[in-house]
Amino acid sequence: MTGTKQRDCCHENPSPSPCSRSALCFAGFGFPPDVIVVAVRWYLRFGLSYRDVEELLAERGVEVDHVSVYR
Repeated sequence: MTGTKQRDCCHENPSPSPCSRSALCFAGFGFPPDVIVVAVRWYLRFGLSYRDVEELLAERGVEVDHVSVYR
């Protein structure tokens, strides 16, 4: 693919605010960016299962299925 530029969602439309940049990266997902970031952080940092992350989010009032965490 010579001559084509690979597009990255966070760098396609750079903006001065990190919050708006992360909102672009999470466009189309069914949860707010901060919920997604927390779920991914817990999953990766503590080696939790998807069901563990589902349970932790439910304790904090976020109803999510473990399959959504996986996706």
